[in-house]
Amino acid sequence: MSKRRSGQARRQSQVAVGSAVLSALIAGGIAVPASADPPIGSKITSIPDAGLRPQPDGLPTLPFGSLSMPRTQPLTAQAALLAQYSAAELELSVLGARRSELYQAYTNSVVAKAMADYAWRATADTLRVAKEAAEAAAVAEYQAAVKAPPRLGDSLGELGQLIPRTESTPETEAVLNDLATAQQAERQAYTVLTAAITAEQQASTAYSAVEKEFKRKEVAFLELKRRLAELQSEADRLREIQEQNLGNYSPGKSNAGLVAAAKAQKAVLFALSQRGKPYRWGDEGPNTYDCSGLMLASYKAAGITLNRVAKDQYYGTRHKTVSKYALLPGDLVFFATDPNDWRTIHHVGMYLGDGWMVHSPRTGDVVRRASVSLGSIDFATRVVDAVPAPNQPNPTHGTTPSPTKTTSPSPTTGTSPSSSPSAPASTSPSPSPKPAESPSPKPPAESPKPAESSSPDPDPVPAA
Repeated sequence: MSKRRSGQARRQSQVAVGSAVLSALIAGGIAVPASADPPIGSKITSIPDAGLRPQPDGLPTLPFGSLSMPRTQPLTAQAALLAQYSAAELELSVLGARRSELYQAYTNSVVAKAMADYAWRATADTLRVAKEAAEAAAVAEYQAAVKAPPRLGDSLGELGQLIPRTESTPETEAVLNDLATAQQAERQAYTVLTAAITAEQQASTAYSAVEKEFKRKEVAFLELKRRLAELQSEADRLREIQEQNLGNYSPGKSNAGLVAAAKAQKAVLFALSQRGKPYRWGDEGPNTYDCSGLMLASYKAAGITLNRVAKDQYYGTRHKTVSKYALLPGDLVFFATDPNDWRTIHHVGMYLGDGWMVHSPRTGDVVRRASVSLGSIDFATRVVDAVPAPNQPNPTHGTTPSPTKTTSPSPTTGTSPSSSPSAPASTSPSPSPKPAESPSPKPPAESPKPAESSSPDPDPVPAA
């Protein structure tokens, strides 16, 4: 009962609040929208006005300004020409497809005309035979009519003999029917032939027009292609120059404390001097090279003779294999089909250092410098033994000071001094205070320390 009473009280309070709000609106002069339902019994004659909808008035305003239009980047001459080339290529391909269609239609029209001409000639021959048969029948009928007795009586006399008979025989009727059929077939065949000739002429005209347009567009396209090839060739040349620009390159780069031997450096410089010369299989210079021919000529210029073929060059230097990570300029790098079988070697190059090599790649290419990934190298050999880098300390000198450092203090302290000078001191009348107090041996023991510490200090670095 308490819940029910509390619900009734809540509803009554809500009604009271609503009545108070409505009274305040009316008292304040605020208009309350009327009900949308029409009065009872009235007729609806028009659709109620729904009001005006908001209209867009331009781009929306952003908190930090208006929308910006996209900026177009200026095209380079090569990019603009490439765009023209692509558009011309597309247009030419569409025109070429249209030309192929029209050529096929023209070919079909030529075949149709030939077939129509053949059919018409056949009907013309049939008509000629029918005409000959009809003429023969007419002559025979006329002759028979002349020989027949006159039908107009004796009043015409001899004139009646000149009038032929009008009745025809069944044979004559058949011949005339064949003639009419042949004439109709010939007219139909000729109509078909005339239409085929017209279609062939129209197809020829359409094809000729497209062919002429295609040739004109093709000339323009080839000109664009030539210009683009020139720009591309110039860009390739500049890139090649940039790529091949070795700057302060020196074949004496060190790796693991070693540098290439003088002959290996000479071979590297010779190989680089051959850049730009075309590849040609089986050639070893001086104007064209294949891959192993370039290696052969380069080391031949340094006074070393290699085998001729790439895999034979590996086999001849196999006793001087080198790790990929210890390569020096002049080392031969080999590429094989099977990295585990040297007999599958198919290409060789000369390492330059810093991930570059010089080689003669393939037909249509030239001797050039190229980047090489260490992971792509299957075998590597060194033709001439490397030598120590000139800036590196001598290994023998690095090991001698270290024993002097460890042993020099012990002999000085162990043989310490005082014994040899003490002998003459003992003969003196007052030897006891001098040997006991004498600090003179210590300074000599400490004085070599700085001199020795200056030489042994760098020793631990090379040793490490």
